[in-house]
Amino acid sequence: MQVKVAIGTIAFMLTMIVLGYAALREPTRLEDFTGASIGRSIETGGELYDANCATCHGVNAKAEECYDSSSGEAIPCKGLPLNNYFLVCGDRPKRLDDVRWKGSKAQYIQRTISAGRSGTEMPAWLDEFGGPLRPDQVENLANFVLNWGDEEMCAQEPSSFAWPDTVDDFLALDEVQAGDPAAGAEVYLNMGCNACHGLPDQEGSNAVGPWLGDIAEVGATRVDGQSAGDYVYHSILDPNAFIAPDCPTGACNDPSLMPGDFAFRLSTNPQDMADLLSYLLGE
Repeated sequence: MQVKVAIGTIAFMLTMIVLGYAALREPTRLEDFTGASIGRSIETGGELYDANCATCHGVNAKAEECYDSSSGEAIPCKGLPLNNYFLVCGDRPKRLDDVRWKGSKAQYIQRTISAGRSGTEMPAWLDEFGGPLRPDQVENLANFVLNWGDEEMCAQEPSSFAWPDTVDDFLALDEVQAGDPAAGAEVYLNMGCNACHGLPDQEGSNAVGPWLGDIAEVGATRVDGQSAGDYVYHSILDPNAFIAPDCPTGACNDPSLMPGDFAFRLSTNPQDMADLLSYLLGE
């Protein structure tokens, strides 16, 4: 009898040791499982991105290199850059404040993929809203986008060129040459401006934002005390500084649907701003 009790006691103690070890290992096991699960989600999201999103947002999601899905020919990118500090870095990226989003960045990205963006060419992708993707596929795609916010990209906020207060002061800078309209036309397409504003020489080609073919005249009437040049200059740097009254579908959105990061995107080569102004203002 005593032998049986001793054996039972030893067995119980061994069982408790095994269970205790398993309990200690559980957080690590769950962490490994979660990491593997997210890894699979990101990989699947990458496949979905290539199949559905790269045509508008670019092969590297920087809205710089887009190709027609049928012909394979290079085309202007219609979408915004997603592989972007101001969308994926930090708990509160700048893009969320630009559109006055109150939730988290993960919620913003999932919601935008799911329901699209009203008034833009970004369609709804979730099946609930008429799109082709299931909820788990939307989540995978969002995880893929969020994965760009790695330590290297998010280590430091990109620096911006010190843009002067007025367009005249900007154009007077030693490092800025007289604007080239032909070069400005390329900047206009490369930045994806045509996706919303259409082409200045094709009235009615604008799908989302105001048509800019007459901005040299109309711009001078928008803000008291501002020339057309100042108006366009400030509208590029801060789209919410003044909301244009008329867009193709009615009143323009407030806050503006125009990305608020052009001050940073144009900082790489400020001459692009001079060329863009020359193209839009016909100078």
